[in-house]
Amino acid sequence: MEDNSYRLIVEYFEKTISDDGLTQLQEWIEESPENLAQFSETIQILEASKTYFKQPEHAGSSWARINAHITQPQIQVIKHSSKFNWMAYAAACLLICTAGWFGYRYFKQSPVLVYEEISNVDGKHSKIMLPDSSTVYLGGGSKLRYAKNFSGEKRDVTLNGEAFFDVVHQAKPFVVKSGDITTVVLGTSFNIKAYLTDHKVAVTVQSGKVGVMANVQGKPQMVKYLVKNEEISINTQNGIYTFNNTEASAVTSWINNEFVFYNTTYREIAASLEHHYGVKIRFTEQDLGNVRLTAKLRGMTLTDAMETLSALSGLGYTQKGDQLFISNNNQKGGSIMK
Repeated sequence: MEDNSYRLIVEYFEKTISDDGLTQLQEWIEESPENLAQFSETIQILEASKTYFKQPEHAGSSWARINAHITQPQIQVIKHSSKFNWMAYAAACLLICTAGWFGYRYFKQSPVLVYEEISNVDGKHSKIMLPDSSTVYLGGGSKLRYAKNFSGEKRDVTLNGEAFFDVVHQAKPFVVKSGDITTVVLGTSFNIKAYLTDHKVAVTVQSGKVGVMANVQGKPQMVKYLVKNEEISINTQNGIYTFNNTEASAVTSWINNEFVFYNTTYREIAASLEHHYGVKIRFTEQDLGNVRLTAKLRGMTLTDAMETLSALSGLGYTQKGDQLFISNNNQKGGSIMK
């Protein structure tokens, strides 16, 4: 989707679009059925995001105020007539019944949520079926938290690490929180890489449409609307992001024990291998991690993967237990620290 078309749709949704913008949007929609479909689906994502981020008045607070009003000391009223007494009695009954109804709805509609939390150590991977039948492939060194029974207006999960989501389409939004970055979908497949220690969140879409939101000074803000083979990478420390087209199948190939890297630093490659194989990779000189490589590692053992990377980079490696040291080819690495 063109940035200008998306901007016009957002302005239309937020009711800030100009007359000229409205004319442009209408002309773009009428150009093709595909544009009309994109308009409709984008509005759905924006509506889902609005539903998620809106802050309705808390039912519990309403119930507490009503209850406090009922139980406060009553002021003695002078009896004027039997008619007045009857009206007061009826009003009191009405107030009590209304309070009871609100209380019933509050307790009935606010069940206690029981959460499931799954943690993978580095080197471990798992496939998870969520309560709505959506599937999650959780990577090594990753943690996923979700309610055992999705209830209410949304399907919430929290992710620290990397996961591939294949989400069942529903009108109820599916929301993935990774720190201050939130990914909102209705039904699609996408990959999120969001290790808190990396201070970066990357979202890659394999199919469908995805809305990426950020918490900016306490307020939600739409950063980007993504479609198939689009990716956004956000630095969570300074808020700077990059957006580009990519081959999503290459990004998500890790779920099949395959890695495809395009012009990627050795340091980033090492981080992926650490989570996947459960090892610790160090560089004897920091600059060695800046070497950029393009590599395809398909179904390889750790040894085969390192041999391939060594041949491509011209750098050697030394393995000692679960630690690997990357160094110049004529050097060997190690550590005196335990």
